[in-house]
Amino acid sequence: MKNLPTEVREKAIDIANALLEESEMDEGIAIATAISRAKDWAANRGKAIEPVSDDAKTSDVKEHGEDRYVIPYEGKWAVRSERSDRVEKIFEHKVEAVKYGRSAARKSNASLTIQKKSGRVQQRISYNPNRRASKLS
Repeated sequence: MKNLPTEVREKAIDIANALLEESEMDEGIAIATAISRAKDWAANRGKAIEPVSDDAKTSDVKEHGEDRYVIPYEGKWAVRSERSDRVEKIFEHKVEAVKYGRSAARKSNASLTIQKKSGRVQQRISYNPNRRASKLS
């Protein structure tokens, strides 16, 4: 927060204090939410949201890569990427496919969706620190 312009930082502090007073939100989540909302507030008003110092990070958002899917495929298991109709790799066992899918999703800051044999979603895992997927069973 110290790298934000003064006006945006003050707005973030106001928002964080309001969030903490109104709800029992975790302090870390309240601060992150407040910073995001303050940046949105500044952007909507045409104000600068760039960090004050030159050595500061210019963006706290990581690129989200292509999501991966572990799917049943012709009696076996396969990993497919988000924008592809073709499978990346085919495996004999689901465990192997999940291991490969986790690794690929983790490397690209993406999500992994694991399906059951029936094709229904078993679990979703996000490896992007800025977006956490819900976990299903």
